Amino acid sequence: MTTCEVCELVKDKKKLLFEDDKLAITLAPKPAVAGHVWLVPKEHAAILEQVPDFVTGKLFDKANKVSIAVFEALGAEGTNIMVSNGVAAGQSTNHCIVSVLPRRENDGLNLAWQPKQLSEEEMSTIELKLKEETKNIGAFEKEKPKPKELPKPEEVKEAEEEVNYLLKQLKRMP
Repeated sequence: MTTCEVCELVKDKKKLLFEDDKLAITLAPKPAVAGHVWLVPKEHAAILEQVPDFVTGKLFDKANKVSIAVFEALGAEGTNIMVSNGVAAGQSTNHCIVSVLPRRENDGLNLAWQPKQLSEEEMSTIELKLKEETKNIGAFEKEKPKPKELPKPEEVKEAEEEVNYLLKQLKRMP
C-alpha cells in the first residue's frame, strides 16, 4: 500500500492550523492562490462519499469558519469553498479535501464555466434519475456514541470508603 501524502501531512502537527479528533486544517502545500487552506478528514477517505456524514458536517462547519478567518486575516474579497471529487473533477490526491480559496478580483484564478443549454427532455430525464437517487437525503449517518468508562475497582473501593466515612461522621453529630 502506498502512503497518502495528505495523511502524512496531518501527522506533522507543526504544520496544522487546527485539529480535533475528526479533522485537520492546514495550508495547501501547492496552493492555487496565496492562503489556500485544506480541511481534511483525519481518517483516510479517497472521496467525499467515503466520509461519514457527521464528519462531512464538521468539515463544512469548519470551512465556513476558515472562510471568515480568510476574509479577516488576509483581507480576501471573496472565497471559494470546493471539493474536487474524483479524477474527472480535477482531484489530484487520493484523499478527500475541502479547499477554501481566498479570492481577489482579477487574481487570475478562473473557476467560471459556460452554462449548457439542455432540452426539456434531457432536463426531465436527469431530474427523474436524480429524484430516485436522492430520495433518502436527510437520513444522515450519526456518530456512534463512545462507550462509557466504568470506574476501576480501586476507585470504587475508595468511593465507598469515603461514603462510609461521611456516614460515620453524620452519626456522631448530636
